[in-house]
Amino acid sequence: MSDDTIRKLPVRKRPELGSDRMLAPVTGTRCFHTHGFLVDDRASEVTCAACREKLNPMWVLLQLMHKESRWHELHARYQDELKRLNERERTKCQHCGQMTRISHR
Repeated sequence: MSDDTIRKLPVRKRPELGSDRMLAPVTGTRCFHTHGFLVDDRASEVTCAACREKLNPMWVLLQLMHKESRWHELHARYQDELKRLNERERTKCQHCGQMTRISHR
């Protein structure tokens, strides 16, 4: 292949990025804010009980809402399972493999 058939494409140099940034990440803490909250109702502020970082009250409210929703779902599943187990009349014996009556005491 000869150099006559190779065509060089124009290459533009990228502009230099300065050290000044419009957006910069916040240095994150290692705390996930799951150890409880300190609520100051007079100042309308919420603080993490573990790392003492001030938190957004709306974020805290959302976290509590998610925990409560999970708790209600778990409780409903538990109640359904109890109802299902109470309706059973027979189970398989671990020793002989035969079906045995369940005594509901």
